[in-house]
Amino acid sequence: MNPEKLRLTTIARELSLSVTTVSRVLHNRPDVKPETRRKVLEYVQTIGYQPKINLSELRLVGIVDTFRRHRLSSYYNALILEGVDEKLYESGYLTTIVHTELIEREVGMFDNVRILSRLSGLLWLEPVFDRRYLQIVSNHGIPCVVINSCEPDVPVDLLECNSFKASQTATEYLLSLGHRSIAFIGGQLSYTNILDRLRGYTAALADAGVEFDRSLVVDDISLWNDEGGAEGVYRLFSRKRNPTAVLVSSDFLVSGVYRAIKELGHLIPRDISVISFDDSPFAPYLDPPVTSCQQPLKQIGSMAAERLVRIINSREEERSPVRTSVNMPFIVRQSTGPAPSDTRI
Repeated sequence: MNPEKLRLTTIARELSLSVTTVSRVLHNRPDVKPETRRKVLEYVQTIGYQPKINLSELRLVGIVDTFRRHRLSSYYNALILEGVDEKLYESGYLTTIVHTELIEREVGMFDNVRILSRLSGLLWLEPVFDRRYLQIVSNHGIPCVVINSCEPDVPVDLLECNSFKASQTATEYLLSLGHRSIAFIGGQLSYTNILDRLRGYTAALADAGVEFDRSLVVDDISLWNDEGGAEGVYRLFSRKRNPTAVLVSSDFLVSGVYRAIKELGHLIPRDISVISFDDSPFAPYLDPPVTSCQQPLKQIGSMAAERLVRIINSREEERSPVRTSVNMPFIVRQSTGPAPSDTRI
């Protein structure tokens, strides 16, 4: 008997499983229960067994990103990838990183992206997914699900947060506290989710009959970090009308916002209230803890991976892309309070 087959038979007998099931686990095939997969992998690890696997047998899903705006180690990518990897592992797939620069270079040199021919599917984070990228992916016949960053009207499966609704809710909350001089700090409006946060803010003001004041908006921050957040605050307070509250479009900016407000001699929330987006792991530990529109990043990653696996396994030739919008919970903390008394209407 083939030594490889003999070892599989022994493992199957020890675990009371079929040889086929053990083989499917060891060759990373789908349609195996997660608990069975863990049982087999834990056992073979204890006995030091290593099956021979051809690279062609690996079921890989590519994670596409520029890794410029959000580094691989940033909370944004880390939480999304945690959700993605857990779900793909349960389904018998492995993840691999695909830098967008590789795609661009391959298209420019060969008019073909060789890595895509080796992948079962793609989860696309950044850059913004547009019709050009849709054409590249479609030419390779590879299933794709986009997370958060997609141009409108591009027919692709999309998982995104409802940033418009979240921003609207946050602005309405500030209005309920008596604030009328509410600022917005953001940038990179080519990303739909960031643009939706600006739109939700302006919509809430309009619904409340509060006139939009362009001087209270800084929407062209280029540095997506604490320096960019500090820059936004300094620019706001250099203008004629000072805000009593500020909506910050991302936690990547919020620590800089806090620092600049304090350096200008203001207290949070006595003089100015702050609301931010994402609810990153450090949000509850700022001084004071920041009120947040929570972006459930791990959940989004898991949902996107689950959707991609269904597309891969269904082999549907004719189907309509599905767009799913996930609500962002609103978490009130100590960074928001009533507007200063002399600004109430």
